[in-house]
Amino acid sequence: MAADHPEDSARPRLSVAIASGQGWPYVEDLIATIRPDADAAGAEIVVTDGSANRVPSIAEVGPSVRWLKQEGVSIFVLFATALREARGEVVALTEDHTIPQPGWIEAILRAHDGHPEAAAIGGAIENGSTYGLVEWASYFTTQGPHMAPLGDRAVPVTTNEANVSYKRWALEQVPFDEGSGFMAILYNRRLAEAGYSLRVDDRVVVDHFETDGFGWTTAIHFHNGRTISGFRRERGMSDEDWVRMATALMLPAWRTLRVLRTGLAKGRLRRQLLVSAPFALWLEYVQALGHLTGYVAGPGGSPNHLR
Repeated sequence: MAADHPEDSARPRLSVAIASGQGWPYVEDLIATIRPDADAAGAEIVVTDGSANRVPSIAEVGPSVRWLKQEGVSIFVLFATALREARGEVVALTEDHTIPQPGWIEAILRAHDGHPEAAAIGGAIENGSTYGLVEWASYFTTQGPHMAPLGDRAVPVTTNEANVSYKRWALEQVPFDEGSGFMAILYNRRLAEAGYSLRVDDRVVVDHFETDGFGWTTAIHFHNGRTISGFRRERGMSDEDWVRMATALMLPAWRTLRVLRTGLAKGRLRRQLLVSAPFALWLEYVQALGHLTGYVAGPGGSPNHLR
């Protein structure tokens, strides 16, 4: 499907940008979930596909979907492309392994209409992979701070690619590096450092499905850690980064306690949090090793392992 931007068409209120390393039909359920509300709101859906799978037909995805092929690149480059191609006044990001809950698009638009000053608004990320302790541990260590309740409030740093949306003017005023790609955790900090308003709103909700057993989960946490610190290294090491590198292998126990403290304060899912804590400690050590490797040697091929 063409990536052209018709000169005579008005900007949609909203673009939904989806980066997928697995392509069609992996994202079929996601598109089927959001397309009716997107069509009702006059929104477009932009999918950047890094897989070698076929491009679906318009009959399969609908005319509001633009499908862009970009094989063999990392998920972060795919997100950067999707953000560049999106035409909406608000651009919402989600991952190909999420399913938004009913009313997601309406909630995004309501949140941005209610806070025109906000550069970015993140929503709640709930756990869809509920079948094992390592799955719960993975969720709590990566997405636990973003599970409901979040409230509707200003925050110093908002949520990640699974459920975050940006004003177009923010993306234009604080450009991102298309070469290495778009990573929300780093970009959101840049927005905050530039003095822009960030918010969360837990009426905007997605269910997040990611893990696939102990071995895969262990590997993905290593690659996640190496990617984050590797991108920081490429950006230029700050004093904070040098401290992170020096203390990388001393932090997992403290980080696990932080996971417990954050999760317990939510007032829900406490049993799942406590019984999965030993796995959380293991994943924090694995991610710390990834962080140390990224600071020393850069991201390497780790970004290509993430989805």
